[in-house]
Amino acid sequence: MTRIKRRHFLQAAGSTLAAMGLSQLDFLTQANQYGRVLAQGTPRKLALLVGINNYTTANPLQGCLTDVELQRELLIHRFGFNPSDIVSVWDNASTNDLKPSRENILRVFQEHLIDQAKDGDVVVFHFSGHGSRVADFSSLDTDECRQNDDCHLNGTLVPNDPVTQSSDGETSVVADIMGRSLFLLTHAIQTNNVTMVLDSCYSGAGTRGNTIVRAIPRLTHRSAEISAAELELQQQFLSRARISLEDFEDLRQRGIANGMAIGSARREQLALDYSFDGFHAGAFTYLLTRYLWQLSRSETAETTFVNLARSTRALANRHPQEPIIEFKPGSANQAQPLYFMNPSSPTAEAVITDITGSQIAFWLGGVSVQNITALNTVFTVLGADGQVVTRADGTPIEIQQNGRSGLEGISTVVEAGDRSRLEEGQLLRERVVGIPANPVLRIGLDDSLGADMESARTALETALMAGNVNRIEVLPVDPTGSTALDYILGRMTDAYAEQLRDAGETNLPPLGSVGLFTPSLSPLTHLFGRVNEPGAAAVNRLRSQFRLLLVSQVLDGIASTHSDLKISGEVFAASGVGTPVPISTRSGLGNTNPRVTTTPVPFRAGENISIRLDNQEERDMYLSCLAIDSVGNLITLYPADWEAPEEAARIDRNNSLTVPRPQDDVQFAVSGSGHIQLLTLVSTSPLRNVLRGLEAMARSRGVQRSFIQLEDDEPLTVIEGLLGDIDSLSRERGGGDATIGVVTSSTQRAVDTDVLAAFSTMIEIRE
Repeated sequence: MTRIKRRHFLQAAGSTLAAMGLSQLDFLTQANQYGRVLAQGTPRKLALLVGINNYTTANPLQGCLTDVELQRELLIHRFGFNPSDIVSVWDNASTNDLKPSRENILRVFQEHLIDQAKDGDVVVFHFSGHGSRVADFSSLDTDECRQNDDCHLNGTLVPNDPVTQSSDGETSVVADIMGRSLFLLTHAIQTNNVTMVLDSCYSGAGTRGNTIVRAIPRLTHRSAEISAAELELQQQFLSRARISLEDFEDLRQRGIANGMAIGSARREQLALDYSFDGFHAGAFTYLLTRYLWQLSRSETAETTFVNLARSTRALANRHPQEPIIEFKPGSANQAQPLYFMNPSSPTAEAVITDITGSQIAFWLGGVSVQNITALNTVFTVLGADGQVVTRADGTPIEIQQNGRSGLEGISTVVEAGDRSRLEEGQLLRERVVGIPANPVLRIGLDDSLGADMESARTALETALMAGNVNRIEVLPVDPTGSTALDYILGRMTDAYAEQLRDAGETNLPPLGSVGLFTPSLSPLTHLFGRVNEPGAAAVNRLRSQFRLLLVSQVLDGIASTHSDLKISGEVFAASGVGTPVPISTRSGLGNTNPRVTTTPVPFRAGENISIRLDNQEERDMYLSCLAIDSVGNLITLYPADWEAPEEAARIDRNNSLTVPRPQDDVQFAVSGSGHIQLLTLVSTSPLRNVLRGLEAMARSRGVQRSFIQLEDDEPLTVIEGLLGDIDSLSRERGGGDATIGVVTSSTQRAVDTDVLAAFSTMIEIRE
């Protein structure tokens, strides 16, 4: 097909991704080896999962195969998909599945989804790999495009086919699948219940700090040319659907063709191939699947998206990756659940995948990133009815994790009598989670420090000492992401500023200043100092911030544990204005996620906020509340009465407590603008060590009845007391039995979810 014919066709058929304002939501593709299933009367659930790590003509990725496994285990064990109805097209060398070439992707999309799906069936398509852009030739001859090389670029998904040269030798011919083709593919699926999940992007390129970007850069529309086969595919589907070129253009301008689509990042942002502790995955896919493992009741896709967006922004300290969602125009799909169905099994953190002799393997897809490193975690086993599996004497069977490889946990301590009651596919729920007794911040040193590298290293190695333990681990920045980091210490350079601006970031620190970046090299602007500040001086300036960042990390780990305690409540404006933020620990009690909540309506600066907790347990419970403000200050909010802490903190059985109480003579006033994180802890006994420590701090300042802002080493002291209290409660609850006692006190503290419920609630303040 000549270039003239291609231009002629696309001038009539073309619509651009830019016109829709989306990034990934125009694409689709890929598949794996599968067997045909005869048509059946009940609705089917079909999934096509694509993951590509091994690119020969671009930067290889490391987390896309994990993404496929994350989705597969989720769909089977939480949403009830038949394994034979899930097709994986990926470059996993240990399987005989189809490899993710353009031909295989398109063929299996046709045969597995288009040919088999009937009205009412559920279809899920997931793509993890590189994205890119190619020219939309419809307007290349306009005056505008002659002056703008980025004119009318169309987003694509990139298979792992080789790139060839065009006949003129000036451009590369790529095997990408264009957004317009994906529109036609999804339009051909004969069910409205289609969900597309796309974890790729076309913004940025290569590596960013300690992470890899899922994008292939093509600097201008003339650097890559789409294949003739791609254009012929579009023409074939237009003819088959009997859609005129004019109607196709109109449909594309309105939105997606079918169902709903959720993408991992906005068009100017990065989709990160992220290094977690011991494994790589798409930052977005990991959070999505973990959220759905934890989803405790029916909720709309729109609500899921709001909560998920907040979690994505919070990962890796708010790197600029915000998911996007799109629904078929004119549909009510935003009111449908994600995947067009509710989970068919109870919430869980893991699932048994193999039982061989005394060893049990289980998939940890629902465990939080904060707690994935914990060994000696104790899980209860759930049956198909959601009830705890017990021994003959009625005591619960529990599995203790004592090893991990990536996202696979291992247990080798299960007794023979228990194994007879265990089966592959049984869900596991956290009961006791190990929290590191001596948590550390992992700081990478960036090459931009230059001659200041060694002095900064020396300063960091003594920056955060507590009990003869340095709470900072200094590591190299590895562009392949093989080592997980919490932050990167570096200097803002011209090259970094240009890279950040190209990715849509505008609030940049001054050139030459030193501060902290996220692992994806996004600057935490408020933590940068003066221009040309020496590296060691920057470390000394940041000492207090290191403490607060470490405290926040520990609190997030505590708040990421699951609890079945029947506690619910809300955060609300004392004036009654606005919408309360609900919090709860189980289905039907107000919050859909037991750990993280979002604010439907921001609180106004100058408001006083209140917190109400409802205790539906048949025992008294006790409340503690901490807050982290928008600049990282740790503040104790409750209890505020040091004279009678147990009385102030108690929530009577089957009763409620709203704080602050009138007799506390304090108010929780908010001011300025930004976000405040509230950590609310409800426990079966008062957190005595924390209360004693806070009382001593308050009295040293002459304060008796007020919340206090923690200073210097006080945040570390509070966290030490908090971890000690939680560990003591957890061990007391266990009565010294063998299961609880195995959590090694020298390296980990125990968090028993039967004695503690923790909520991390983010509220927004606007002036």
